[in-house]
This record gives sequence, structure tokens and C-alpha cells, in this order.
Amino acid sequence: MDNIEASALLEEVLTVFEAVNKVLTTAQVALSPENQFRDRETAATLDCFTYYPSRQE
Repeated sequence: MDNIEASALLEEVLTVFEAVNKVLTTAQVALSPENQFRDRETAATLDCFTYYPSRQE
């Protein structure tokens, strides 16, 4: 890989990181503490659906 290819690849990676950063920033705002579930039972149930999808069946 020469310097031109490496530079182009770096530009693409930076573009992807910028896009991901925008999505994460939007998610952080949407999931700010005032929008989160405060009920532990509800939070635990949602975690099960999120992290153990096979248990939903």
C-alpha cells in the first residue's frame, strides 16, 4: 500500500467515524437520564429482550 492509498483509506475511515459519532451523539441525547426507565423490573425485562433475544420465544 503506497502513501496515496493509505491516505485515501484514512479519509474513508475518518468519514465513517464522523458518521458514527453523529449517530452516537443522537442516541446519547435520546437516552439521556430523564428518558431512561427508572423502574428496575422494567429495565431488567428490557435488558433480557435486548441481550437474550432467544428467551422471547
